[in-house]
Amino acid sequence: MQMMYWYWKKKGIRPSVFYQIPYGELTIIRAFYELEVEEENEKIKALSSMPCPALLW
Repeated sequence: MQMMYWYWKKKGIRPSVFYQIPYGELTIIRAFYELEVEEENEKIKALSSMPCPALLW
């Protein structure tokens, strides 16, 4: 369910599309989803450790 919401919000893919995808293909899409979320979390973590540029002035 979380994956369907993510794809709707980020990519504009309707949840009904997921119900038409064969199970094997859905497994691959789920793996890609997990990689994308992991990469996004790493970017957020890297940015959160940087000081705010406004505070440097």
